[in-house]
Amino acid sequence: MLGRAELLVLALGLAATAQKATLTLNPPWSTVFTGQSVTLTCSTSRSPGRNFSWYHNDKSFRNTVKNSFRIEKTKMSDAGRYQCKAPGSGQSDPVLLTISEKWLILQAPYYAVFEGDPLHLRCYGWKGAEVSGIKYYRNEAYITPPYVNSELSIKQAKTSDSGKYHCTGSMKTIFMISEKISPVVSISVQELFSSPVLRAAGSGDPIEGSPVTLRCVTELNPQKSDTLLQRFFYKDSRDLGGSRSSIDYHIPVAGLQDSGYYHCVVRTVTASVWKWSPKLKIAVKRIPVSRVSMEVQPLGGQVMEGERLVLNCSVSLGTGPITFSWHRKGSSQALRTETQVSQRLVYEIPAATETDTGEYYCMASNGNAPAPSPGVKVAVKVPVSLPHLTVSAASAWAAIGDVVEIRCESPRGSAPIVYQFHHEGAALGNRTVSSQGPGSLTLNVTSERDSGTYFCEADNGMASGPQRSASFHLSVLVPVSGATIIADRMGPEVMAGESLNLSCSVESGTAPLFKWLHNAEELAAVSGLGLPTAVGNTLHFGSIQLGHGGNYQCIASNQLSPQRVFQAPSEILAIAVKEHASPRVAVPVTVSFLFLMGVAAALVFYFKCWKKAEGMVFNVPERDTRLPAQHEPPGQGLPPLGSLGLHAEEPSYGNVCPLEPESGDVEYTVVNIKKRSVDKPKGILSRDNEEYYVSYSVLADPKPTWESAAGVRSPEGGSLPANDIYENVPHL
Repeated sequence: MLGRAELLVLALGLAATAQKATLTLNPPWSTVFTGQSVTLTCSTSRSPGRNFSWYHNDKSFRNTVKNSFRIEKTKMSDAGRYQCKAPGSGQSDPVLLTISEKWLILQAPYYAVFEGDPLHLRCYGWKGAEVSGIKYYRNEAYITPPYVNSELSIKQAKTSDSGKYHCTGSMKTIFMISEKISPVVSISVQELFSSPVLRAAGSGDPIEGSPVTLRCVTELNPQKSDTLLQRFFYKDSRDLGGSRSSIDYHIPVAGLQDSGYYHCVVRTVTASVWKWSPKLKIAVKRIPVSRVSMEVQPLGGQVMEGERLVLNCSVSLGTGPITFSWHRKGSSQALRTETQVSQRLVYEIPAATETDTGEYYCMASNGNAPAPSPGVKVAVKVPVSLPHLTVSAASAWAAIGDVVEIRCESPRGSAPIVYQFHHEGAALGNRTVSSQGPGSLTLNVTSERDSGTYFCEADNGMASGPQRSASFHLSVLVPVSGATIIADRMGPEVMAGESLNLSCSVESGTAPLFKWLHNAEELAAVSGLGLPTAVGNTLHFGSIQLGHGGNYQCIASNQLSPQRVFQAPSEILAIAVKEHASPRVAVPVTVSFLFLMGVAAALVFYFKCWKKAEGMVFNVPERDTRLPAQHEPPGQGLPPLGSLGLHAEEPSYGNVCPLEPESGDVEYTVVNIKKRSVDKPKGILSRDNEEYYVSYSVLADPKPTWESAAGVRSPEGGSLPANDIYENVPHL
């Protein structure tokens, strides 16, 4: 394209041309015969004025109001150069007017003829006389086409049409017909614009990747500076894009494929003039890739999970299309490959994850061996997740003396991670883990104060801050120790029938359980005696018997698991049971014939018991002879045995016979109940006529004393009851 200076010069030239007046002749020939008239006209681009100056051979010879004047009947003296000047304009270019007295003249345009303009020549006889056999010559060479008559026309003149012209023809004169020759006329076809020259901006061959500008340079004739021209650019004779009004052709990024031979063509918009420039060789040079580098954003390669990771690969040297590829160390496949005419290219990971951590590098090539960049380490920082707290103690229990490991671990999070341990809100300590895995704290359990709530926190310095685990409650079990057994009365002797409580206590121990031994055997194994009641740490004898005497020991225990049981045995406590002096009790019965019936019934019972022992069964009627509620002994204020997880033998009532051989002898009482005619007391079962019954019973503890039994049998101021029930006491 034209520069500012060139545009300015062109504008000034156009302005100057526009201000110059133009002189024209009519008829439009530079040669006329004497006696012919010629009209001269002065034209200007400005508004016509009222004062025009005329010049002949550079001398002013006339001023007119009009812009034209006529030379009537020209004379030889009228020949010469003419110019004009209009108001506000410059003097016109000169026009040569030739006056001739010859028989034959060659008339040519008075004005300058330029390339592409039509050129008309006329072979003209004296004052219009007829001319035949006209021939035209240029530079003495015959040039007449077959169809030429009096005029020779060249549609588009070329500079090669310049030369010395004349014509010949036959004319009839007064005396004869003779061939006449016109005077020679010099015709110069002026160059409209110069032959173009194609130039490349800059010096030397272009470098691959750099822009290239080709300029098609030509110059218009100043008299034709307003002529519009078009330019065409070619590479290796191939059109590069049609006509252009610009004088430049741009290659934004030159490549090796842009090397070749270029030329341009300049023509007028009417296509009347075409001109070709010489060919210009363009050789694009390629520079190999070198100094490859890669930058990471964020700077330093530290990126938060979910953030954008940018890998920017660039080369300092290297031309042409460059192939970039991005790689992760340890992987054989490229993450991405792309080719562009650029020295810098970007690979982007929109949302980085923890798996994107690693070392990266890029490679670049423009046809040569790929050149690698140095490696860049990228660390994707992951905030810690909620940690999990685990304790090595089974079932959340530990015993004093145990060593408990407390572990804290976050499933996700970039190292290093600091794990902080807490007990009941107080910090216990911290552990820093530089790789994947838990942080652990060893706890030596020394007392029950180590019980309580534990939790941990994980922190790796991210903006999310520390993350807290769920709480874990640890209970500390104190093993039992220092078991002691004591009785609730002084002295080692206890009277039979009295109550006795033995208590077992421990110096220390969490939730102890107690087991009782009698003569080195578990209490439950003792048979033949009414078992005492064990409630908590107390062994209760409601009515102690002679067989209860012996050595007693308690064993306290607690446990963490069936495999970890702690026991503490007490010392042995000896208990001696003494028997009361037993007075005989006379049983009044009415001796009658019915006595024999009672004896017979007793014998039947003995026979029944003996036969059962032999495997035989007799169907003897049995009746429930339990005491009425008002005769049952009062309770002792202890909780029910079933609520303590223990079971005692229920009292057995009725006409039954103890069959255990080891139970010893049994005393039985035959009671005669005689039906009376008076009404029965309320609450007494109806019976048939006189019958004999044998009652057997084992009463629930505590046992009534002999005195209380006598009081029941003989109430004050009353007669004997309708029936009596006696305790069947085994002999010891």
